[in-house]
Amino acid sequence: MMKKKQEGVLAFFARHNLEFSRKVGYGRSNSTYARYQTVLHHLTEYVRFRYRRDDVMLSGIRASFVDGFDTWLRKRHGLAPNTVWGYMISLKHVLGLALRERLLPADPFADYINSYTPVDRGWLSEEELVRLMQEPTASRVEERVRDIFLFSAFTGLSYIDISNLREGNLRQLFDGNWWIVTRRHKTRTDSNVLLLDVPLRLIEKYRGTLPDGRLFPVPSNNCCNVHLHALERRCGFRTHLTFHVGRHTFATLALNRGMPVETLSRILGHTNIRTTQIYARITNQKISQDMAALAEKLSRVEADICTKL
Repeated sequence: MMKKKQEGVLAFFARHNLEFSRKVGYGRSNSTYARYQTVLHHLTEYVRFRYRRDDVMLSGIRASFVDGFDTWLRKRHGLAPNTVWGYMISLKHVLGLALRERLLPADPFADYINSYTPVDRGWLSEEELVRLMQEPTASRVEERVRDIFLFSAFTGLSYIDISNLREGNLRQLFDGNWWIVTRRHKTRTDSNVLLLDVPLRLIEKYRGTLPDGRLFPVPSNNCCNVHLHALERRCGFRTHLTFHVGRHTFATLALNRGMPVETLSRILGHTNIRTTQIYARITNQKISQDMAALAEKLSRVEADICTKL
């Protein structure tokens, strides 16, 4: 039986966010907190626009509220499907907490259907990686950004995980090789990465020059994006360079060289192998495109052969 206690959806969401903020740094990330705050901001706009009031009681939340918010995000703000998917996941989590507290009469997400659409953010080929390595940098900061991107492309580590690397993350393990042993900031899962020649050289380049045992001088994310875009233009890449692209480059090259998807999933620190399989689908798509290009080039040869069969 539902409790008689009444609380508004915005008030409940704000209370959730306040409690979440107190756990940031203790198993909760600031980026996740920021996303919850963004969802609350959109939800507040939605309630005031559609219902003409400051809040809506949780006891009155139905499936139409959820569907309406989904439509609001898409049409009013023009958000991409995957962005909407992420925001709706956050709302579902918060309303799930309200349901467990018996503040909702029923689950408003029971019939809601939405899913993540895999996006090909692009990657660099081996030839493009060499081109990037050889490109003269315009400043010391740009050189650092280029080096950090290359480190990501040869280890699969994200921007934040590279920022957090310390000397203590370097281990010489059972095989005599040097590894990075760390936990992914986003998923809090273990991620052990064998250091190949390029990342080893990059570590040695900056080793001992930074405080607190940090391995790399990592500029802000915005600063990195500016310099990556400049490098992208000068190198003539069609792919828009971001640290996501560096991570995707590692995954795609690893799969193309025969690494099992299960092994890659462990290296990338994914909690669900379906996340890793996105890269496998991208690789298969690339194979299909390459085969189509080959078929076009061989069409005349095939025509000549067929006439003689």
